[in-house]
Amino acid sequence: MGVIVEDIALPDAALESLYPIFQQPDDRPTKRRKTTKGSARSLTEENGVSPTGIPLGYIPLARLTMRIKPSNTSTHKSQRPYDQNLSNTRVPILIDVRSVHLLDEDLNSTSQPDSANGDANRMELELSSLDGEELLVYLCEDLHLFDLLGQLQAVSKLSHVDQFSNNVPTACYQAHLCTSSDGATFTLETVVLWRDSLETPDFNRLTEAELEAFTRYVLQEKCIRPSELTDRREYRNKMLGTVKEWSPRDFYNNVHVPNPAESSTNLKCPDLRCELYPFQKRAVRWLLKREGREVGPDGEVIPMEKLPRNDIPTSFNSTKDADGNTYYFSHLFMILTTDLSGWHDAADNLKGGILAEEMGLGKTVELIALISLNKRERHLKLKADPDGLTPTGATLIITPPAILEQWRQELKEHAPTLRVHHYNGIKRGRETTDDMIVDELVEFDVVLTTYNVIAKEIHYAGSAPQRSLRHEKRFVQRKTPLVRIAWWRVCLDEAQMIESGVSNAAKVARLIPREIAWAVTGTPLRRNIDDLFGLLLFLHYEPFCFSAPLWRRLCLCFGTVLAKIINTIALRHRKGQLLDELRLPPQKRIVITTPFTAVEEQQYGQLFEQMCEECGLNALGAPLRGDWDPEDPVIVEKMRYWLSRLRQTCLHPQVVYRRVLGPGSGPLRTVDQVLEVMTETNESAIRTEERSLLLSQLRRGQLLENAKRRQEALALWQKALDHANQLVEDSREQLRLLKSKGTTGGNSGATSAVNNLDDEEGDEDEEADKNSRLGQCRQKLRAALEVQHIAVFFTANAYYQIKSDPKLTPPDSDEFKSLEKREEDAYEAAKVIRKELLTDISRKVERYMREIKIKAQDKKFVNIPKLKPQLYSKGVESYNLLSKFEDFCDALNKHADQYKEWRDAMVKLVSQSLIDQEEEAKLEGDEYERSTKHQDEMYVYMEALRSMYSDRYDALTGQKNTLISHEVKAGIVQAQKGEGPSPQLFLKIMETRSQMMPDPNLGSLRNIVSELRKLVTSLEWQASSGNSRARAEHEIVEMVLKNAGQMVAEQLKVANKLIREVEMFRDTMNNRLEYYRHLQQISDTVAPYDEGNAGKPLDESAFILRLEQEETIEEKIASLKSKARYLIHLRDDGDSDGNPRECIICQSIFEVGVLTVCGHKYCKDCLRMWWAAHQNCPMCKKKLKRNDFHQITYKPQELVAQEEKPLVKLDHEGHSQNAIYSDISSGHLNEIKNIDLEASYGTKIDTLARHILWLREHDPGAKSIIFSQYGSFLSVLQSAFASLGIVTTSIDVPNGIENFKTDPAIECFCLHGKAQSSGLNLIVATHVFLCEPLINTAIELQIIARVHRIGQHRPTTVWMYLVSGTVEESIYEISVTRRLAHIMEKEKQYKAALLKSPVDEYGVTEAAIESANSIELQDATLTTMMQRGGLGGEMVREDDLWQCLFGNDKKKDGTDLSAEAEREVDRFLRGEAAEQRMEG
Repeated sequence: MGVIVEDIALPDAALESLYPIFQQPDDRPTKRRKTTKGSARSLTEENGVSPTGIPLGYIPLARLTMRIKPSNTSTHKSQRPYDQNLSNTRVPILIDVRSVHLLDEDLNSTSQPDSANGDANRMELELSSLDGEELLVYLCEDLHLFDLLGQLQAVSKLSHVDQFSNNVPTACYQAHLCTSSDGATFTLETVVLWRDSLETPDFNRLTEAELEAFTRYVLQEKCIRPSELTDRREYRNKMLGTVKEWSPRDFYNNVHVPNPAESSTNLKCPDLRCELYPFQKRAVRWLLKREGREVGPDGEVIPMEKLPRNDIPTSFNSTKDADGNTYYFSHLFMILTTDLSGWHDAADNLKGGILAEEMGLGKTVELIALISLNKRERHLKLKADPDGLTPTGATLIITPPAILEQWRQELKEHAPTLRVHHYNGIKRGRETTDDMIVDELVEFDVVLTTYNVIAKEIHYAGSAPQRSLRHEKRFVQRKTPLVRIAWWRVCLDEAQMIESGVSNAAKVARLIPREIAWAVTGTPLRRNIDDLFGLLLFLHYEPFCFSAPLWRRLCLCFGTVLAKIINTIALRHRKGQLLDELRLPPQKRIVITTPFTAVEEQQYGQLFEQMCEECGLNALGAPLRGDWDPEDPVIVEKMRYWLSRLRQTCLHPQVVYRRVLGPGSGPLRTVDQVLEVMTETNESAIRTEERSLLLSQLRRGQLLENAKRRQEALALWQKALDHANQLVEDSREQLRLLKSKGTTGGNSGATSAVNNLDDEEGDEDEEADKNSRLGQCRQKLRAALEVQHIAVFFTANAYYQIKSDPKLTPPDSDEFKSLEKREEDAYEAAKVIRKELLTDISRKVERYMREIKIKAQDKKFVNIPKLKPQLYSKGVESYNLLSKFEDFCDALNKHADQYKEWRDAMVKLVSQSLIDQEEEAKLEGDEYERSTKHQDEMYVYMEALRSMYSDRYDALTGQKNTLISHEVKAGIVQAQKGEGPSPQLFLKIMETRSQMMPDPNLGSLRNIVSELRKLVTSLEWQASSGNSRARAEHEIVEMVLKNAGQMVAEQLKVANKLIREVEMFRDTMNNRLEYYRHLQQISDTVAPYDEGNAGKPLDESAFILRLEQEETIEEKIASLKSKARYLIHLRDDGDSDGNPRECIICQSIFEVGVLTVCGHKYCKDCLRMWWAAHQNCPMCKKKLKRNDFHQITYKPQELVAQEEKPLVKLDHEGHSQNAIYSDISSGHLNEIKNIDLEASYGTKIDTLARHILWLREHDPGAKSIIFSQYGSFLSVLQSAFASLGIVTTSIDVPNGIENFKTDPAIECFCLHGKAQSSGLNLIVATHVFLCEPLINTAIELQIIARVHRIGQHRPTTVWMYLVSGTVEESIYEISVTRRLAHIMEKEKQYKAALLKSPVDEYGVTEAAIESANSIELQDATLTTMMQRGGLGGEMVREDDLWQCLFGNDKKKDGTDLSAEAEREVDRFLRGEAAEQRMEG
């Protein structure tokens, strides 16, 4: 309520200007008038006015009154006579206020625009008539009046009630001027009005003046106007509501939790076959209350006498207007009203709500109890629905497919009297009509269906849009039975699946008619508070689900309103609140730390080194470059990618090395097989680097050659040739050994002599060997031969250049002759190598050429028989047809002759010998170019043969080959432009081809045969009528038809042979071209290098650069050879007893030692001191370089277990004292370790398998859940388990859940991170195996909740596996640290209770741990926890990546090695922040 009255005094002259407005129009003097645009509307005329003078339908928010008096009262009275009409007149006027720069006391620092005259501290009031006539301009310098004038200034920006256009205003003002009866004083009365309506205005169209009016007069808050530099949008948003983002934890803090003091012992449910916990009874009582039922004195359920209603709807408040009357307003909806009877308040009308019990607290049983207790009355006949719906007392339950069967079992077990039906969806068949399905569904108590089913019925759920049609629709739109039934209750289980309500399932669920609606979910928020919007849409919680923008406004600015809504419709218990009531069986949480096998550790270390190199970090995590940016998106993604790969490596090598180890569908590899693959991969890497080294040396020799230092080049090339010869010999020996073993399944009796690339084998075998070990060995030999060829060819060139230089070699001398002999031998050797390199392709070409030559010699090419029509005579009727037949045969015979001519030309072209295959041929470097002309001619004749065959086939059958026709046309266009192969020859041949093509008017041979058949029929009919001519002609035509039929069959057989002949020519041509391409590639490798610098001085910079690169490659080769020796050591050492080794230098036992490239082992310290003094091996005296060592570790292969204690102490630090885990006896672990397996698949899989086998003996019949975030690993694990006789199933297997529950032979249920596991009840399992630690504890808790829940009667155990010294240990530490932080947070809240409760020496209750688990679940955004894409796995925050990768390095060697890295990163971040401050 706002009423302000102020007095002002004006000179008499100013007052005189106001009197004319009260006179009749005829008597008023003419003054300057302002122009107005358009026709104005008036609320007083359209709506009428109330007794107080305001327009009907509007609420007066404030009355601002200004009494205007003359400065000299006595003088004024004498000048103006009394006029009785003046006191009864109220004249509407317009007001306008302009300010200089200060408005009121709240705006001391706010500058405003200057006024027109530039005076400071002054406000100017202007009064005008409705037609724009200026009445009064008042300049005010009295600060006392600034507040009123400031409000008038804001009000003047609103629309005037009697002068507005277009839409009816939401807020407006009414200004009147009246005078006293004696005319001595005037009163200016301004009323601020707001529309009395329940219609929500468009927030975007609300003006700033309207928002200010609402803020000042409704909310009674000050409006501090922004300066010119302030964002006006921010000012508007602030008046619309103060922004305060809601978090998921705010939701959980405001849900309704029934008071434990409420008595629920009298609740009786005879149809329920289980006893409810006290908290479940309280929950059921609340559920009944939400459905309009209450529990009577005797425990029966009765209707509530009076439904609870709010006095004022949610988000509304009441206050008084300027006239003292009560009105209601909502800041959320920007609504003012005096009557709330038309407002639909969902809180008073909604039946149902959100059942959000924490996972494992029995939401299903609570809902079954509700269904059993509150049924629609059956003794009263259900009235027909006015909308044509069929009413029913059934409850429709919509659930995920994975837990549908679980619902069926729970209903059967706990409420067997309920009639349950499974709805599979609308049927397309005609066996049952839709009406029959509706009649069937209404007879049940519970109908089960899935989200997938209702999503498919989206097109049968809604009404078709109404369109004006000329005729009525012939068919009525089909509707799903779900929307044709008025359900008693609809329940969404796992309701979080509808999320924001935009999915098809969510849309259909909203459209299903119902009396009561329940959303059941243990995780109502998977991302943020926006997920609640989808649930409100389903519940029809209007008007708060009216629109998404309104929902965002509610969440951002009106948290108290949202809190009230949540507390009204949502119920949730947490396990931490119910420990005294639940009394679940105890649960152990044990972490088993396993060491890597030596092979796995080698693999992990190799990947870790690659990660560091790619991310630009050293082994401790410190940046290698000064410009390394930890926030660079590329770096972040690389670190995330490598973290995922390292985590997968900790599980099994095959999860990461799919390309190297073979496809995932292949057999699972053991550790020994993985070691073999690693050895081969390392050997290939050595070969690759050696080849790179030799190529660099050869190119460096060419630099010397260009500088005419030919003898130095020759020496370098000979050195490279010796190395290349050794590589070739090693490759040949490896190929020989591999063939002798018969590893590819071929002829195991292959002799040792067959060790080249040119051994005779079939093409099919070669194709099969490409990806086999034999094929890989051939590729290695080929690569070595290529380098050897380059070296041999370069030495031959060097001999020639030295021989030809008189300064170096006298002509005709013995040295000259010796060099000439060496040159010839080298060139001949290069030719032999080339032939071996080209063996595969040349053998194919020669086979095709040999086949063509044999056919040519034996004349076995396809013989095209002549077409002989055998016409003895021509009759009267058959003359034209037989003449056409005769012309057709002549044309095709000429066509065949032309085909044979071009075929002979093609035979000559493809039979020519290949270049470099003759004995005297030399490689000159232009082989490919010289073959192109020859190849172009072959291409032209090839196209000619194809087109001739196509034309012939078209003439025989009438079927045209459009592809060949299109290609020929395109080739002609290209050739006419002078492009393509041999354009002139192509155009000439195609011109000949067009001339040889049979005339289209002759038709096809089949067409002629068809016409002959018709003619025979006609003549036969005539002959039967006694026509002797027709009889004679019939005999002639019948003989021609018989001959033509034989001709068609014969020619089509020939055509089939022709196409194979054409394909043979094509294959020969393509293989010849492939041969020349290979030959050109070889030629390119021996081409001159940088010919432009030939004869110039040596380019020292390029020469030195080559040397530096070669040094780097040599170091890499040394490192790879050291690694190779280590891998051999792992293979040979695999059968040892695993005892610590003894150093021959100090005669002491070591666990961490060094393996030299020559294969000798020493302890690390001894060899470091020896090598510093001698630079060789202590035993064999081999010269050793820095990269010739490889660290070896003989770690004790023992398992370490830690059990989670239910009570923890909060002041511990570090992994060894992490306050959650303490050591337990390792006796059982030794039993697990000693179980023998038929094969080893890696430390994780082996230990898991031994553990499952151990449980068979020590916990017979126990079932287990095995969880991993990576589905690919579970596939590997299941393959390994199958080979070891362990029966498993998974969530991805049809009926996998049901089989796991019922089949005693199935021991394990595999569950991966991307599976929809919410709601799964797997209490048949008592063991949970977590294959890896998780940084997002919420994922872990979700899995554990599948077994640790109501209904579990046996103790449960959670086994977490992690590999020591890896990223898994770092992730585990982060997870434990955060969990401790949550426990500490909750412990502060339980501090008062702890003083009253008995606790142990650690001082923390189990309630704190359970509450911390609840915090993890509540804060988790479940939809973003898993990565998308091929790698998958959980999403790790950017802030945690570095700690996950390098956080465990501080434990290596017992020292804090990562401190330096942490200091480097901190230093970098501090420096970057300082630079940003300096730039700012």
